[in-house]
Amino acid sequence: MSFFKFAFSFLYVRDWNTGKMELSRPRVTLLCAGIFLLILALTIITVLQASVEYVSP
Repeated sequence: MSFFKFAFSFLYVRDWNTGKMELSRPRVTLLCAGIFLLILALTIITVLQASVEYVSP
């Protein structure tokens, strides 16, 4: 068993016909969407925390 299969075992589902573990496309999609949303949230938080400098005309 490879390290990837061991570490990300929640991404695999057993195939009813062969009995072997295969990647589940919906689970991989949900994982990628979650990672994307986390990165987006961290980016938005970083931008919103930047200081604003006002210069009088």
